[in-house]
Amino acid sequence: MTQLPDTITKARARLLVRAPFFGSIALGLVWVNAPEVRTMATDGRRIWFNPAWCDKHGVERIMGVIAHEVLHVVNKHHLRRGTRDPRLWNLAADLMINRVLEGDGYVLPPGLMFDREGRFAGLATETIYARLLEEVEQNRQENGQDSGDGPDRRGDTHPDESSDHGDDDGEAGDGDGVRPADIWGEVRDLTTDAGRKLSPAERVQAEHDLDVRIRQAAAAARRVGKFPAGLGETIEAAADRVDWRDKFRMSFDGTLRGEVTWARPNRRFIQHGLYLPGWRRSGAGRVAFVLDTSGSISARELAVYTAGVLGILEETGPEQVALIQCDTEVRRVTYLQPGETFDRIEVVGRGGTRFQPAFDWLAASGFGPSVIVYATDLVCCETPEDPGVPVIWLTPSRGRAIPFGTIVEVTL
Repeated sequence: MTQLPDTITKARARLLVRAPFFGSIALGLVWVNAPEVRTMATDGRRIWFNPAWCDKHGVERIMGVIAHEVLHVVNKHHLRRGTRDPRLWNLAADLMINRVLEGDGYVLPPGLMFDREGRFAGLATETIYARLLEEVEQNRQENGQDSGDGPDRRGDTHPDESSDHGDDDGEAGDGDGVRPADIWGEVRDLTTDAGRKLSPAERVQAEHDLDVRIRQAAAAARRVGKFPAGLGETIEAAADRVDWRDKFRMSFDGTLRGEVTWARPNRRFIQHGLYLPGWRRSGAGRVAFVLDTSGSISARELAVYTAGVLGILEETGPEQVALIQCDTEVRRVTYLQPGETFDRIEVVGRGGTRFQPAFDWLAASGFGPSVIVYATDLVCCETPEDPGVPVIWLTPSRGRAIPFGTIVEVTL
């Protein structure tokens, strides 16, 4: 395990408190002490850092650099470059990222690439790259230069005057295929452990794994009320590529009860003299799992819903589960205690569809669920009333808009 300098340890801890989304992503990366790297770099799986450079800039600025690297990862810059020039791709990515960070009040080291005129505000990295490349080629033509030498890193956009790229111009060392970073906060293509370019299947798997991490980090940030609103579209895009079971698991995880507590400090940072609050989870509480047993739901759908949900509930260990079968009214309620499961469910109902009876039953029963999971095809003419507790709708389609709860679209 790499021993981290105090500067990075304190910067990560401070980032975790300030922005749990960024902080949890950063903690999930492998940190590599690499003095041959001039500054800091990431490939979406690792972060290489130069300890002397980090100590030189201090905790506040290094926290900004870590957030910078996390935004490279979240935006998948390590997977999206393709055949584009790596230096110009880094510049395009930095122009997008640094505006976000500076707007959010992060303090960044000198030498940052920044779009002072706002020419690229709101544009995707690929679009910024294309515009920069066009400007570079135009400049070359005007100066009578050969266009075959590769694009200039800076193009027509320049860093702050107090540029700090490090003083070491030596070649990369042996070992992990590390090379010096040309600019701070560099992003590199993700490769296999052997340094080979990812195959299409490996790239898809890497993107899927990252999507899951993004959703988990977003759920953790929501729990403490610090969800990164500016990254909503990125997080929703990640959700579209995640298996429905992972989506449900992460949505369900966001409803688990817990609290920040000083009674149990975060042990990760105690060895560095930092006492930060820990997270205490008190379990999933009581869970209401409502099965729509109307005639429009097939036996296969019911089997998929039940197997997937009960498997996840078994992992989380709720205090009690109420399995409620409902079509136009509540037909049967069965209770599961911790450690129990169903070998077989006898489906009761097969009539029409109404949502409200299940919510009414829960309100009158005193069961008091922490979360309601409602498996249905959303084929219903009524709009139920918000029960006032988190609701997760499991559905094979978005056939009907529901004004409350979280919709998880199931792939059958």
